[in-house]
Amino acid sequence: MSEEKTRPSTAKTIAAIILAIVILVIAQIIAEVIGSLVVMLPGIPMAAGNAITGIVYPVFALLGVKLLCNRLLRMSLNDCKMPRFSLRPIWVAAAVIMPCLVSLVLCLTPGHWQNNMLNRSEISQIVTSAIFFSGMGAGLVEEMIFRGVIMSTLEKRCNKFVAIFAPSVLFGLVHIIGSDLDLPSIIQLIIAGSVVGILFSLVTYESGNVWNSAVMHAIWNIIMIGRILQISESAEEFTIYNYVLDTDSFLITGGDFGVEASIVAVLTYLVFAALAIYLMRKRGESVSEML
Repeated sequence: MSEEKTRPSTAKTIAAIILAIVILVIAQIIAEVIGSLVVMLPGIPMAAGNAITGIVYPVFALLGVKLLCNRLLRMSLNDCKMPRFSLRPIWVAAAVIMPCLVSLVLCLTPGHWQNNMLNRSEISQIVTSAIFFSGMGAGLVEEMIFRGVIMSTLEKRCNKFVAIFAPSVLFGLVHIIGSDLDLPSIIQLIIAGSVVGILFSLVTYESGNVWNSAVMHAIWNIIMIGRILQISESAEEFTIYNYVLDTDSFLITGGDFGVEASIVAVLTYLVFAALAIYLMRKRGESVSEML
């Protein structure tokens, strides 16, 4: 089959992008409903409900993605950069180093620790939500959608440049939904979200699949937004550890969105994006043609 025949039309490309995001939303709703129903059963703790929600979420998303790829796009999961699960050690290491480095730098800035006296049940709720929902659930699903379906579709329709940058900007824009942000914070979020999206896109191309970027995304979420450690301008009640920043500089705090959009985080995204480019060049891949 020729490349022209496999190239999706503009209408099909737009439909695929919209449906991919709809799949993300529906899968999350289904997972949360199932998790809520489970904890209504006698003797089932909230932590178990969090774990079930985090497992069901990517399962339903993968089913939806497979259906979308096969029926609408006439592409396999392999075509959408979702082959058999495999990881490259360098990106597993980067997945841990990246959020730990950002957290360390931020905790070395002026501030103070404030720990909440939570009971065992509350701590288990936070930890299971961080690992299963924020990490395994959201991290895996968002990579399947943005770096799997959307990036692969745009690559076939346009080119790798569009495939890398368009989903990355969209990734930043999507995070504005439901957030109460002022204009500077919106701009800062779009920049940070786009840069980290480009990082995950480059990691996907360098490794050949979305699973490496998904692990990076998952561990980032667990450490940075899982409420095990909260780094912000004010202490949060339902958090195990709080590091309260004494500065109100939006470059450090990330503005209204938080430290994920801080200059510390953005510079870290750029460092690991440069690593992905270096590894591709080392293998002889033409990064200039891609970018």
